[in-house]
Amino acid sequence: MESSFVLIVLLFAALATGGLIVNWIGLGRAMSRLSVSAYVEFHQHTNRTFDPYMPIVVIGALAGGVALAVMYGVRSIPGQLAAAGAVCYALVIIIGVPTCVRINHQIASWSIQNPPREWAQTRVRWIRFHVIRTLFSVPALTIYLLAVMSNTGHQ
Repeated sequence: MESSFVLIVLLFAALATGGLIVNWIGLGRAMSRLSVSAYVEFHQHTNRTFDPYMPIVVIGALAGGVALAVMYGVRSIPGQLAAAGAVCYALVIIIGVPTCVRINHQIASWSIQNPPREWAQTRVRWIRFHVIRTLFSVPALTIYLLAVMSNTGHQ
């Protein structure tokens, strides 16, 4: 049962981090090269794809890390590692909600044919904060893996 739970936590963390990396390296870089109307349309479509999915996996990764910390014992090395990873996923949420998610909601209401004049600045801001939140997600997943591998007492 414990190993199944650990695998589920790692799956959520891998999906969260993977989704953020795909958005950064694949989609974000492509978005930065598009014309205004193509950018708005593309961003609106990716929002409809990622917006339902990302909160589930990021919150799942955060909650899973907290559960691992409790399961391993918060005073143990694996528990402290799991807690540190959970803090990183919490930072992904703290950074992403007021910036990237808010911008996603703004872009969802834009006209493809007539976006606001500040669309380019908004795009730069979204990419900047997306990179920052992704850079917290990568160590979070790595720390979870270290927590699981260092948990020799529960094998």
